[in-house]
Amino acid sequence: MTYDYLKTLKATHQTLRLLCSDNFAMSVSFFHTVFIEGRRTVTAQGELVRLLEDYLFSLNERQAGAFPKTAQEYLNDFAGSGYLRKYYAEADEPLYELTPQTQKALEWIESLQKREFVGSRSRFNLVFDLLEELEFETELDDASRIAKLEEQKREIDAQIEAIRSKTALRFDESRIREQYMQVEEIARNLRYDFAEIEYNFRALNTRAMETIALRDDAKADVLGSIFAIEDQIRESDQGKSFFAFWQLLTDLRRSERLSELIEKLYGLESVRRFDPQKRLKNLKYDLLESGEKIVTVTGRLVEQLRRFIDDRVWIENRRILQLCRDIEKQALELRGTMPGSRTFTRLPGAKVALASIADKTLYRLRTETGFKPRIEPKSREIDLESFLHQCYVDEAELRRRVETLLLQKPQCTLAEVVGHFGADKGIAELIGYLTVAKQSASARIDPERFERIDVVDFDGNAKTVRVPRTVFTRK
Repeated sequence: MTYDYLKTLKATHQTLRLLCSDNFAMSVSFFHTVFIEGRRTVTAQGELVRLLEDYLFSLNERQAGAFPKTAQEYLNDFAGSGYLRKYYAEADEPLYELTPQTQKALEWIESLQKREFVGSRSRFNLVFDLLEELEFETELDDASRIAKLEEQKREIDAQIEAIRSKTALRFDESRIREQYMQVEEIARNLRYDFAEIEYNFRALNTRAMETIALRDDAKADVLGSIFAIEDQIRESDQGKSFFAFWQLLTDLRRSERLSELIEKLYGLESVRRFDPQKRLKNLKYDLLESGEKIVTVTGRLVEQLRRFIDDRVWIENRRILQLCRDIEKQALELRGTMPGSRTFTRLPGAKVALASIADKTLYRLRTETGFKPRIEPKSREIDLESFLHQCYVDEAELRRRVETLLLQKPQCTLAEVVGHFGADKGIAELIGYLTVAKQSASARIDPERFERIDVVDFDGNAKTVRVPRTVFTRK
C-alpha cells in the first residue's frame, strides 16, 4: 500500500468516494433504511422517489435547507456516481439496486458499530474446524484418515454416554447468543458476496456482448469465443463455489431442513429476546432471490447467442438476395450487347468433359411385357395400428400438474411429478415436462446430474429413461 496507490484509490474507488462525499450521512443512512432494514433487493423508481422524498422532508425539518435538491435529482446523482445501479427490466419503469461497492461501504460501517460482546470462541472453533477439514482432505493418508474417523466415533460415543448419564451440559444463554451472532454475520456477508459475484458475472457477460458486437468473423469463431467465456464463468473458483452452493440451496431436502432449523431457532426464548425483528426469518428466500439473479445473468449469455445466430442468418440471407439482384441488373444491362467473340468469359476451374467409347455399356436385350386387358381385383391389408401411436402432449396440462404439486411443497423434481401423476404418453410426455421447465424462470435443469424415471410406452413395454435432474420451484 504505497502513498500513490492509496491516493489514487481514494480518488477512483466508488466505496471510498461514497465515504468521502458531502452527502455521506444522508445517502448511506437512506440506503441502509431502504435496502437493508427494508429488506429490498430491487426497488422501482416511483417507490424509491417516494421514500426519498419522505426521508428528505424529515431531514429538512430538523435542519432547514440542508438538502435543497428534489428526490429525483438526488436519485440521478446516486446512479451517476455509481452508488446505485439503474436498469430496465420487463416494465418501462427503471429499477434500482445497490452496487457491490456501496454494499461494501455498508458492511464496513456496520463492522464499526460497538457490539455487546465478540464471539471469539465460536470464531476460533470455526477456524479450527476448517483447518482440520483441510488437513483431513489434503494431507492425511488413508490410514490416518481412518484413525481420525475412529477418534471422532469414540468422541461421539462419549457424548452419547454423557447424555444418557445426564452429565452433558447444554448451551447457556450466552453461548446461544454467540452462536446466533455468528450465523447472522455469516448470512449477512453471504448476501454481500452475492452482490459482488453478480457484478463479476455481469462483467463477463458484457465481454461476451462486446465480442458479438465487434467481431465480424465466421459464426464458428464467434461462438467458440463466447463458449470459452461461459466456461470461464463456470470453471472459475468463484463460479464453481457458487453453482455448488446453488445446487445445495435448491435441493428439496436441504431447503426444507433449513426452514425447519430457522423455525426452531426462533422458538428459543433467548433468541426471540435478542432478535425481536427476526432478521433471519426469510434467510432462505433472500438467498434464493439473490442466487436467482446470478443464474439469470448467466442465462442471458445463451440469449445473446440466440440473437447473434438469428442476426447473422438474417444478414447472410440479405447479402445473398443482394447478390442475386446485382446479377439480374447486370444481365438486363448486357442483354442488348452481344459478345464479340466466342470466348467472351472464362470460368475458373472449368474442365472439358471427355466422352470415351469405353464408358458405353453393352447392349441389353429388352424383355417383353405381356398386357392383360382385364384388371384383376386384389385385396390389400392396410396396417392402421400406426395411427394409434399419434399423440398430443398438452403443455398447459403439464404446467397445471406441476403447480398442483407445488401447492403441497416449495419445490419438486421431475421424478416426483411423474411418480404422482404418471406418464401415460411415455417419453413424449417427459420431453413435454423438460420443455415446460426450459420455458419457466422458476425451474432449473442440471445437465451434470441425472435421474432415472420409469415409463410405459404405447405397446405396454416398461422402460427406464435417464433424464437430467429437473427441479421445479414455487414462484
